[in-house]
Amino acid sequence: MTTSSGHRGGSVSFARYQNNIALKLKERSGALVTSLIDFYRLSSDFPKYEKARRYIQAEDRVAFLERACSEVIISERFIPYIQLHEFEALLFTSLSGFEYLGALSDSQKEAVQAIVNQFPNPELINEGQQTAPSKRLAAIIPGYQKVLYGNMIALENGFQTILDKCPRFGAWIKLLEVKVQRNG
Repeated sequence: MTTSSGHRGGSVSFARYQNNIALKLKERSGALVTSLIDFYRLSSDFPKYEKARRYIQAEDRVAFLERACSEVIISERFIPYIQLHEFEALLFTSLSGFEYLGALSDSQKEAVQAIVNQFPNPELINEGQQTAPSKRLAAIIPGYQKVLYGNMIALENGFQTILDKCPRFGAWIKLLEVKVQRNG
């Protein structure tokens, strides 16, 4: 989803999100439409945002918010997905993608491996200001370039590894596969 002119990613208001989803639903009458937006710093104008804060576990908050989006954007072809906590968490499924970058020192590799070991499910990496996955990457790899490095790391780690280690993300992909098979 384009969130600003010529750019992808970043913060998106619910009005813009809803408008983009509606446009995509109209473009192709049989196509499924989904989203992949980060929970971290999600705009507070999303439906039932304040009610979602009652949930202690971030996974519960995100599931609640996804259901709330479905209550506003009513379509069997719409499958909301909010990434817990950031896309960058998915990169911490394996050291191999980081090694592919080639220029990491042993201490940088050790720092990545420590995070991989600490979080068998990378989706649960802390959402704090300094411990968010993107902040960890920036601290380990000075000059980290999100789009370039993120894509390279994800590709090298492999989609199946990401699916295996990130159950929430994996469940979303499985749901998409089931819906595509039904609609196919």
